[in-house]
Amino acid sequence: MNAVQTQLAAAFDLAFAERCGTLECRARTSDDLAFLLNCAVACSTLVGLLPDSMLAQQAQFQRTGHDSAFPDAMHRIVMRAGAPIGHVLIAWNAADTHLVDIAVLPEHRGIGVARALLGAWLAVADAHGLPATLHVFADNPARQIYARLGFVETATDRNAASVAMRRPPAQR
Repeated sequence: MNAVQTQLAAAFDLAFAERCGTLECRARTSDDLAFLLNCAVACSTLVGLLPDSMLAQQAQFQRTGHDSAFPDAMHRIVMRAGAPIGHVLIAWNAADTHLVDIAVLPEHRGIGVARALLGAWLAVADAHGLPATLHVFADNPARQIYARLGFVETATDRNAASVAMRRPPAQR
């Protein structure tokens, strides 16, 4: 990460801590790979429809794709009582910020982890005048959450698996 990305990551860490003092957020390390793959499998909408081996392979492809497409992205692991329970991958740049991936283990949902991650991301984006972008699967119920946060669909292709969404920085 460059100096600006490092500054934005530090601002994110502070904003997350302000929103969710009972949880920790730390930078991803090489020791987190197994957790990230297990989290992707556990959070997949295809659990029960595909064999675990296929879900694991899909998770590995996704992780490799994210790491190669966004090598300088900020990757944070959320910890609860010393154990990882979720993560977020955010790409910061001078023109905007992009939510690459966010996931919380199903057994830890409902305690505000994703809300704190999204709130911290958007607070930093707003403070720096950056529009926020993301892609979400067309059938993902999170589309409604993103819409409530001010995201609007920017490109609609009925044949696409995902929907692009954008949120301008909030006026202060």
